[in-house]
Amino acid sequence: MDRDRMIEVIIERWSGPDGVTFRWSVWRDGRRVEMGGPYGTGEASEQDAIAFCRGALGREPDRITRL
Repeated sequence: MDRDRMIEVIIERWSGPDGVTFRWSVWRDGRRVEMGGPYGTGEASEQDAIAFCRGALGREPDRITRL
């Protein structure tokens, strides 16, 4: 059943010549499901990733990892 599967959100911080951006990815049982970004803040990236989990996967992530 999908509800028993582990969902993890990973928030990545990227630095480059144009500044810092944040991107998210959602993983279910070790496989990437979706990616999003770029965002100006880690908080905005995280909130959008959680909204994706709620809308597309029907629940909150089990874990949020910030890199």
